[in-house]
Amino acid sequence: MTTDRSTEPRAPGTPERPLLPAALPAFCTARVILITLMFGAALALLLALVPGQTGDPWTRFGTILWLVTWIALVTVAVLCAARGRLARLSLAPMLTVVLLVLLAVTALTSAVAYQALLGIGWQTHDTIGRFTLHNLVIALIVGLTGIWVFSLHLANARQLAARGEAELSALHARIRPHFLFNSLNTVAELIASRPAAAEQAVLDLSRVFRAAMAADDVSPLAEEIDLTRRYLEIERWRLGDRLSVDWDLPDPLPDAVLPILTLQPLVENAVHHGVERLPAPGPIRIECRVDRRALHLAIENDCPAAGGEQPGKSPGNGMALANIRDRLGLVFGDDAALRAMPGGGRFRVELTVPVHAGPEE
Repeated sequence: MTTDRSTEPRAPGTPERPLLPAALPAFCTARVILITLMFGAALALLLALVPGQTGDPWTRFGTILWLVTWIALVTVAVLCAARGRLARLSLAPMLTVVLLVLLAVTALTSAVAYQALLGIGWQTHDTIGRFTLHNLVIALIVGLTGIWVFSLHLANARQLAARGEAELSALHARIRPHFLFNSLNTVAELIASRPAAAEQAVLDLSRVFRAAMAADDVSPLAEEIDLTRRYLEIERWRLGDRLSVDWDLPDPLPDAVLPILTLQPLVENAVHHGVERLPAPGPIRIECRVDRRALHLAIENDCPAAGGEQPGKSPGNGMALANIRDRLGLVFGDDAALRAMPGGGRFRVELTVPVHAGPEE
């Protein structure tokens, strides 16, 4: 039996799942406005070059382009202002409203343009009614064609999103057992030598799992940091003074989200492939800084030189880094990056994700 995760209750402050595409684009963006103007110019050129028309085609092109540009810009502005309300409608009513907005703007702009063109000496045999009706028919054809193309695009986008969500769930399914087994190994090492510490570690571990096994695919930065702190407390029972962590965090923490279990595996790598392999204590540094558009996280640790690691330690397979890089790509696309930079006896991982700006109204 499958569960519709879209209807599951969400903890306060947890962002919406980012993989599902919005039904309406963000009309106020420069990209959408530029595409609209380019499409309007192409339409104006097509109408100006229709055979059988009298007069200079380039004059006709300029006139049509002026009218089409105003219709396009006013329509985009209205849809931009009403996007929050339109997003609450189901798909068919929403597209109907969008088409009605286009027709209403076309009718109003045509009436105003007709009077303005007459005022500068424009010669026409059409009445204002015929002029407006002619433009409404063109707008209706263009609008219906746009709705058809948009429906195909939306169906394809949602298919890709569903595929991406399935891949993301599979990646989560891989990394959670990895986290579980490593943490249980830590507790097992304590049972024989330090039973009281093992008992406390189990209690800490239960709190960590409660957060790590959440149903959501993303979690706020604060929760990721809290989960990592709890994990480090478990490791501190085993490693003692060999484990030291230097946190460099802004106060307050920025409003950003990460795929769940992103920071903890990176710190776990620093522990198992850095601190454990060194004969002397090895500090781990965790930095966080934020600018206007992105969050930057860095985890840095000492790593042993060739032949200088403790015996019995096998090299890592890079599973955590590859897994996290894939999940970042599925959630944030090209807006996120993960870079590993070994060198000079140190290993540094830098993570960049966009700052969560919250849902658009």
